[in-house]
Formats: sequence, structure tokens, C-alpha cells
Amino acid sequence: MEQPEECFDPLQFAVDLDLTKSTDENTDEKVYISKSLIDRANGSSYIELASTKVTCAIYGPRETSSSSDESYSKCLLETSIKFSPFGRQKRIDPLLVQYDNDDDCEEAELCSRLEEALLPCILLHKYPKSQIDIIIDVIEDDGQHLLSAIILSATVALIDACIELYDTVVAKSLKRDQSLFTLCYMPNLAQVSCLFFDGEATPAELDVLTDEAVKQCQLLHKAICKVVISDLKAAVTSNGKII
Repeated sequence: MEQPEECFDPLQFAVDLDLTKSTDENTDEKVYISKSLIDRANGSSYIELASTKVTCAIYGPRETSSSSDESYSKCLLETSIKFSPFGRQKRIDPLLVQYDNDDDCEEAELCSRLEEALLPCILLHKYPKSQIDIIIDVIEDDGQHLLSAIILSATVALIDACIELYDTVVAKSLKRDQSLFTLCYMPNLAQVSCLFFDGEATPAELDVLTDEAVKQCQLLHKAICKVVISDLKAAVTSNGKII
């Protein structure tokens, strides 16, 4: 294969990112992000958001067994979310959990919300006649940050798997009284991927929650960029070219 006429250093596109400040000092919860942890997966990640801990593994794109017309034109997403028995204060009995047959279970609802958040950001038409499997394992759930941690872990794992994206999807969950507000945001496009709200609030209160969530999403996006660029520098250095 011939070398391309012109090559670009991907690190040059990171010059406008202010990554010198500690993200932990700016976000209202501590966040830890790591990737490339599962060897046999095409991409993987581990997220700690406050006290919530989630892992994600990406398998694919691979040939799909579906015969639907939709699969011929674009890639299909298959999601799976499972809780560790010790993931919550009350232990979950794995023998009593049904993941595949109950469409009304919490896992099915989380899978639906995850797909709704990710579909606008993935270039599905780039992978026709194929599917991407997203496997989420919830290690610990603090009751507030579960959905945002799941979406963050899937986004980082997609980046690790080199899946082409329009933008990264960053999610932030805010709890007010008995209401839970989750915003999924694409920072570079300045667009909301989707929004989930369980509870009651006035339009003015929703505006305040949205503004706060967008600010927190931008900080979380900066943390993701920091991890990706750090790993990229390490990979380049290990190949004998020190930046």
C-alpha cells in the first residue's frame, strides 16, 4: 500500500482544548475514565462517576444475522445492560432477574434510552449489513448517575473501537428533590442528543437544569478528550516517536 501524499498529526487538532486544568476541581462529582481494558473487545471503557461504576465493551462492527431492509442500508445497534449482584444497597439475586423476556424491566428501559442517546452520533451508514454490540456491566449504582455513566462509558468505548462518530455524546444527570433530569449533549455540534426527565418541574426550572447540565457536559467532554489524547501520546511514544 502506498503512503498517502499528505499526513496529519491528530494531536494538532487538540491545541484549542484547555486540558491543563484539573477536571475534578470543576465538576460537581469526581470522575474517572479509562479505556482499552478488555483485550478481546474491539473497544472498552471503565467509568467512575461519583459512586457509580460502569464498564462497557464494544464488539463489532460485525456481520449481522438480521434480514431486515434496514440492516442492508445501515448498521444495527444491539445493547445489553446487566447489574452486578452487589451493585446496589439491596443485593440482586441473579437467579430472579430476566434480561431477555421482560420488555418492562429496568434493563430494557436503560437499553432503549442508551440507543436513543447514541443513534444521532454514530455514522451508521458507514457500516451497512453489520451490527455493533454494546455490552454494559453495572458494578455499582448510587441511584443518581447510572444513566449518565452508562452513556459516557459507551461513548468512550466507541471511541476506543474507532467507530466513526459525528460527535461524542456526553450525559449528565441532575437530581432535584424527587426528580431526575438527564441531558445527553454533543459539545462540538452544540446539539442535544436527547433528554430524559422523571418528575415534575416548571419550564423555568427545566431551563435552569438544562443550562447547568450543558456546563457539566462540557467539562465531562474535556475529561474524555484528556484521556484520549493522553493514550494517543503514549501510543506514539511507545512506537519510538516522542512528541
